[in-house]
Amino acid sequence: MANPSGTRILSLVVVTSAITGIGFLLTAPIPLIPGAIHWRVLAFLPCVFGILFGPRIGFLSGALGNTLWALLGGYFNLATPIFDLVGVGLTGYIPGKFVKPQECKSGKGLLKAAIVSLISGIIMVPIVAVGFELVGAAPFWAAVYMLALSDLPPILIGTPIVVAALLPVLEARGFLRTRW
Repeated sequence: MANPSGTRILSLVVVTSAITGIGFLLTAPIPLIPGAIHWRVLAFLPCVFGILFGPRIGFLSGALGNTLWALLGGYFNLATPIFDLVGVGLTGYIPGKFVKPQECKSGKGLLKAAIVSLISGIIMVPIVAVGFELVGAAPFWAAVYMLALSDLPPILIGTPIVVAALLPVLEARGFLRTRW
């Protein structure tokens, strides 16, 4: 595959970040720790974007999308541009680094996508929890517990389902030519 153009990369980053941020905002109605953690139905979005479009786009969709969610939802704090950005960004980077779209055409590949994405979520949880502890939004262990409840089930279940649904559509339209 040839190197994607800067315009194509920028477009994908903007679109995937916006989908992630707005998706998080519109589908996180249940507060688990008010003002800090909400049940996140679409926590799998950065994982999916990482697998489909590559680790850097996955990272940026999670990092920038979560920051957008925090700004629009009124949850932005001093930890957001550091701990949340890195933690949620990794949920897009890690699956994008270790799972390729063509692998997800089989049940074995989708299982790999689910497991790698779950591992990325497990890595994200304590990173974000440290930020919550530092800014006083939530104690570390409460944040770990609630983040795990909030994000890990949707990541484990949603990632393979959505990748399986989107992969043939995006492939047929030539949208998977860019992996960055």
